[in-house]
Amino acid sequence: MSLGCARLMPLLIAAWMFLPLQGALAQIPNGPISTREEIALYAQIKALAQQLSLQEVSGYQQRRGEQRSGNGSASTGGLRLFHRSDQLQWSGDLSSRFDGEISGIQLNHHFYAGPTCRGSQELGLFGGSSVARGDVTAAFPGDTSFSAGRNSITSFYGGLYFSDYRHDLGYIDAMAKLSYVAADTDSARGLSSRVTGPQLTLSAERGIALSLTEQMNLEPQLQIIANYTNFAALQADNDFLDTDKTPEVSVRAGLRTYPVESSREIYAFANYWYNLAGEDDLLLRDGSRLKLERGARWGEIGGGMTLLNAKFASVFLNLSYRQSLDNQDWSGGGANLGFRWYW
Repeated sequence: MSLGCARLMPLLIAAWMFLPLQGALAQIPNGPISTREEIALYAQIKALAQQLSLQEVSGYQQRRGEQRSGNGSASTGGLRLFHRSDQLQWSGDLSSRFDGEISGIQLNHHFYAGPTCRGSQELGLFGGSSVARGDVTAAFPGDTSFSAGRNSITSFYGGLYFSDYRHDLGYIDAMAKLSYVAADTDSARGLSSRVTGPQLTLSAERGIALSLTEQMNLEPQLQIIANYTNFAALQADNDFLDTDKTPEVSVRAGLRTYPVESSREIYAFANYWYNLAGEDDLLLRDGSRLKLERGARWGEIGGGMTLLNAKFASVFLNLSYRQSLDNQDWSGGGANLGFRWYW
């Protein structure tokens, strides 16, 4: 039996059509213009929610370990713990900077696993929770920077994954994730607020194995991630702030190298990430708009290994560091610790 042609698309299309309804139902209250602190905090949460989602999805090895271990039975499960310390920045009519941490926990479980003529396949469920929290500074053009306060975004999510492994060590990995996200803002002037909304993320990844030498393989990877977040409008001092609902698209081009024969299944990788350029609008009650740029380019390097590969369980670890390749001044490091068990 092969699930390479699993028909998940109708469900994903239905979910996509449902998400815009929340923004359409938001009511616009009356009131004065909000202060700059609340504007800066709210302007950042959509972009920050996307970064949180990217860590939940990540690449295959960061999320689920080493595919060379082979797939298990339908009674295979996994647990992943991840943590990052990041400095992120976005520009536009309002520039904002986030200095904080992203952490989370994720569980997965196969409900199908079996051989195919080309290798093997897995289909399963995953879910978890993660949080991004940190300090926010901001600046309007021609003005000095100021402390806006703190942002905290919590995500609860679940989804489906499908992996197709080939005898030649290539693979295809696809996943769909639906999340409930809650953003808590605490401004420097002492006001707190919460906005919530749904988030839909789709990811497709392909890796192929090339022989570099007799002892080493090189694995080019390509991944595309589409993310859609629909936060409700924020009311501050009876004012209205809202972001547009356009989705973000990220592309990752990576290279991974590993020894053909290794009991530890060790590897090193390098990734080029690109958030497709575009602008989000921050809408104010008086009808004015702030243009917020969402394009970004950054590089990532790291390595990983299988710490334990036993009959009933395996443990993997990978570390990474990223740095901006544009003028956004991003930097940060992270780690993934994962467990897989078979019964």
